[in-house]
Amino acid sequence: MYVIVFRYRVPLERIDALKEAHYTHPEGVFARGLARLAGPLEPRTGGLVLADGPRSAIEAAVASDPFVTSGSATAEILAFRPVWTRTEDAAPDTDGGAWPAEGTNRPAASRG
Repeated sequence: MYVIVFRYRVPLERIDALKEAHYTHPEGVFARGLARLAGPLEPRTGGLVLADGPRSAIEAAVASDPFVTSGSATAEILAFRPVWTRTEDAAPDTDGGAWPAEGTNRPAASRG
């Protein structure tokens, strides 16, 4: 699994003009089914894609992305090995925070 971090190098108006092409480019991570989760960073200085597949396929897809080919964004591909996932019985996130409450949803090895 990989984390792709896009960092914008141009004004947001240019990014917005490229957004449709970014999502629909036939050789990109979205069209090739490599993306699992994606969204903008906050503040909106870039975006993040969680992708799964062979590294070579992800590298090729990112290299062909309109954000990258136009010079509007740089992209960094980071290998990621998931060791934890939220379970069905986990408490819902009610405060809008990104992390579960202390003492919940930790890997079994770290539960007290």
